Amino acid sequence: MNFLKALFPRPPSFRRARKVEKDLSGCILSFEVPPYSDPFSANKEWETEPDSIDIYDEDAYHLIKYHSAINFDELIEYSNIEVRSVFSSIWTVKSTPIISIYGGDIQLGIGIATINDLPINETLFNNKTLLHEVFRRFDLTRLQNFNKGIKSDFFDLTQYRWPSYLGPLNSQWVEQGGLDWLYFETQPLVSDSDSISWHTAISDKHILSCYFTITRSVSNAGNAFRINQRMPWDNYINFSQKIMDSLKLGLSPELNARRTEVQSQLGANSKPIFGCSPQQVEDAKYVMRMWSDTGYMEAGKSRDADLRATPEEVSEFIDKRIQPRPLHNSYPLEEKIEVVSRLPPELIQRPLIGPR
Repeated sequence: MNFLKALFPRPPSFRRARKVEKDLSGCILSFEVPPYSDPFSANKEWETEPDSIDIYDEDAYHLIKYHSAINFDELIEYSNIEVRSVFSSIWTVKSTPIISIYGGDIQLGIGIATINDLPINETLFNNKTLLHEVFRRFDLTRLQNFNKGIKSDFFDLTQYRWPSYLGPLNSQWVEQGGLDWLYFETQPLVSDSDSISWHTAISDKHILSCYFTITRSVSNAGNAFRINQRMPWDNYINFSQKIMDSLKLGLSPELNARRTEVQSQLGANSKPIFGCSPQQVEDAKYVMRMWSDTGYMEAGKSRDADLRATPEEVSEFIDKRIQPRPLHNSYPLEEKIEVVSRLPPELIQRPLIGPR
């Protein structure tokens, strides 16, 4: 076994965990978290959100942003979805009980999104509508997030668009804290952080989301494939699950009555899931392999040697990664549907991979 695989990352203990409670216009959200520990950042705003939040205060929201398909580093505001923070925190992860070294961190961002352009006859309390709106945001911020790729020909002036993420993965519905949540994961393909997210409707046009961002720090592994190859993520995921297992959410009497009314309608309480397409999987295998030598060296090999993983290694990892892993309190998997994006056509860019 690789030595680094034997170093089990250790998130903070829950022995010092305390209860956090938020009043969201009569919807009571509570959960338990350990004290935050920020390894590097000078951010002094962790856990500074108020305990009482008016979800209908339009001035408290801001527009979400997405990456331009022309200038990948440019962020552009999207007018139809606005968000605000409910809670944010971070925890340092340390490796080994033998040597206490930085093993990454886990961030939690709980936020509310308000959908400004929901058709008048639709409500987020309908599970299929919720799934479509969650996908629209994911499509905008992840599937439309590209990188320039790697060119083999110096004189090739084509601006390629390589996907930076694969998802949604492991989509499922979970009963958690009194309500049903839509859960899924996102796999970076270059060298970014893993993320898992939970989503539930708290009004006809408001979504409450919990985003866990997982950063694993491993020496000599400067890309997504080598990180996954050398450092297991089980303890990171288990830490996030402990927080969610403590979470309870009670809607206000008015909103709970509205949810019950909508969910009693034919099909509104179905549990459709979504996932990535075969083409996404094929593209992801190529992109992840092409970036698999970034920040990575092998003993006895020169810097000019091809240090990329083999196609078989990457294919095996992706094939395993896209398999479902039901959570302990999830519903049986229902129909997987193809979600049609509600993004304007001019914002939808397809990957441009080039010769393989």
